[in-house]
Amino acid sequence: MKKWISLVLTTVLALSLVACGSKKSDVKLEGSVSDILGQVYENAELDPGLVEAMQYFDQGEITPELAETVLGTDDVEFTEGVYSMPMMSAQAYQCVLLRLPEGADVEEAKQTLLDNADPRKWVCVEAESVIVENVGDVVLFLMSDSATGEAIKTSFLALGK
Repeated sequence: MKKWISLVLTTVLALSLVACGSKKSDVKLEGSVSDILGQVYENAELDPGLVEAMQYFDQGEITPELAETVLGTDDVEFTEGVYSMPMMSAQAYQCVLLRLPEGADVEEAKQTLLDNADPRKWVCVEAESVIVENVGDVVLFLMSDSATGEAIKTSFLALGK
């Protein structure tokens, strides 16, 4: 009887872990990375002053020629990339979304971004936090102050739910 109860409990536990174990890497975000970035910004709980300043941020496609400047490395293969950053600001801020090729090692790409991140790349200012997260094949690479970083990270990860 004890063995039977143990077997039932073990099975229930295993099934509950499988049911709750939906991974963010299983989700595929639809749309261009530019559209996804728009959704992230729209849903993030950001300081109103930053939201106003973002109207003037430079946002563009990351080409192979820009990869090293924006990402700190050209060792991350991606099929689509977009950046958002102020042209001139007293605030250290850069937000990047990359879509990786099918079958790419997402964790390796994230580690490469972290290893090559330079939160002091701006003159006179330094980013408080460097965040690298993913939902499926889309990677968020963000350097900013802590509060902004947390708000954008939360909004990005919510897209995968």
